[in-house]
Amino acid sequence: MSNVLKLFKGEITRLIKYKIIFFSLLVSAIWVLFIALVSKAEAISFIPFLIIMDDALMSIVFLATSFFYEKQEGIAKTLLVAPVSVTQILISKVAASLFTGVLSLVIIALSSLIFHGIIINWALALLYMFLAVFAHTAIGYIIILASKDFMGFMVKFMGIILALLIPTVLIALDIIPAGYTFIVILSPTYAAQLLVDSLFHTVDGWQIVLACVYLFGIGALIFPLFVHKKYQRFAMEG
Repeated sequence: MSNVLKLFKGEITRLIKYKIIFFSLLVSAIWVLFIALVSKAEAISFIPFLIIMDDALMSIVFLATSFFYEKQEGIAKTLLVAPVSVTQILISKVAASLFTGVLSLVIIALSSLIFHGIIINWALALLYMFLAVFAHTAIGYIIILASKDFMGFMVKFMGIILALLIPTVLIALDIIPAGYTFIVILSPTYAAQLLVDSLFHTVDGWQIVLACVYLFGIGALIFPLFVHKKYQRFAMEG
């Protein structure tokens, strides 16, 4: 546990050094301005999407930014020869992503309360944020480990994100009937948004349970079966 805490502290230090936290707060500030300018009904409609944009999708970009900076500066290699395991390194990185996610969630939720009096269930919000970040950082590592550099990552990331967002758009436009949610929920991004949406609207209990199990399962399978095996070799490459 002490190793994980030290690694986590190092991750936060690098997030500050690489200005990742600064840009995360800047994006959140833009959402605050948006929330302040729209009506309460519009805010309730858009807040779940804004939270998922920050906590799930942006977490992948921040993760990749940090990883490629670390690789360029040789920090990734240093970590791998230190007396810590790959598992501890990955736990600290997911924890750092959760840290930025909590910052974003707190900013958006407080601005919603201040401007529109919207109150959320914090316990469920934090649980859903953890599941969203856990699943999406796992997916992010698949993209990262399949990319030679940050630009290569961004090209793949944009293509995959478009695919993940399509179900959300189709549901919003009523092109896909609500009865087919069990199929659309195969998109991790839609599953995460469904959970956050349940904080503001009534959602069937089976959908919430399915989304929770699905998101946790994505991370629980991808990290040990793929990321753990590929991370060390990829980080050691020049």
